[in-house]
Amino acid sequence: MQPAFIAHRGYATAFPENTLLAIDAAREAGTHLVEVDVQLSKDRVPVLFHDRDLQRLCGQPGAIHDYTYAELQSFYVSDREKFADRLSDNRITSLAEFLHYLKKYPYIKAFVELKRSMIEQFSEQTVWDVLMPMFACLHEQVTFISYSFPILEKVHHKTIFPTGIVVDHWQEIKQAHWLPEWIFCDSEGLPEDDAELQTASKIAVFEVSDKALAEKLLQRGIGYLETFRIREMLEAFPAGKKE
Repeated sequence: MQPAFIAHRGYATAFPENTLLAIDAAREAGTHLVEVDVQLSKDRVPVLFHDRDLQRLCGQPGAIHDYTYAELQSFYVSDREKFADRLSDNRITSLAEFLHYLKKYPYIKAFVELKRSMIEQFSEQTVWDVLMPMFACLHEQVTFISYSFPILEKVHHKTIFPTGIVVDHWQEIKQAHWLPEWIFCDSEGLPEDDAELQTASKIAVFEVSDKALAEKLLQRGIGYLETFRIREMLEAFPAGKKE
């Protein structure tokens, strides 16, 4: 069984996560699968960002939803603790920029995580109204994923987009009232019994950053592995590389 590696927020160990720099570096490394996170600015412009606050990545107070998109464009996603000043001019990437990028590379498949913090701040309906029109004609490239099951169930019933639930512990999948195409599970939350992994959904496991864990998961029949270290993992398993 050969692994298929998903670039977790792009090539996040070498470039600031959830930015076009990291995403394009992952593509150049050889993957065709990427995962990104989406949040809304104060004026409801969607951007790629993971954390609930701006401190780690931007060195700024507050959260994405505390600032307008124009204000956010004055910040830099540099992750100075990791990259020092090497990438200090890297701005926050908008969802519109990312979708334009996807259209340039139709072979890329994107897992777009709808962040719970965004849904809590703006409501499920607002998130739906703002985001869904932007994804027109991209159902062959985009799978929506989230820890928030209700919005994914709505995507499942009202669109043709595939869905993927995200869980920290395997038993949480019982809370889903539909069969998602994907299950994303923390490697530490997997069941001990391989029989429990028998499902019609595709299973992707995070975070897989070393060869030994990847081999262990492959032996269990899990072939989709999400990693921050996309180039290193592809080099460790060259057969999983997509040119």
